[in-house]
Amino acid sequence: MGYKVAIRKNETGEIRIVHFDHGDFSLYMWTDGNWACDCNRSDFFGDEDVGHCGSTRFTALYAEMEDGTRIKIDVE
Repeated sequence: MGYKVAIRKNETGEIRIVHFDHGDFSLYMWTDGNWACDCNRSDFFGDEDVGHCGSTRFTALYAEMEDGTRIKIDVE
């Protein structure tokens, strides 16, 4: 079961939609797990040098499931 995640690069406002064709969506992975930190989210923008690992440079806006349901991730 696949899903998509909308991620915003906060510095520029650019939003990328990332498709995940494998695995199930896990809110934990996006809020407290590996996908919660800037060093991993930067991969979706091709940013190699994010400096320190934090959680301010990128915002995961929502995940969209195959049925169109949206789940907010980083609540603003």
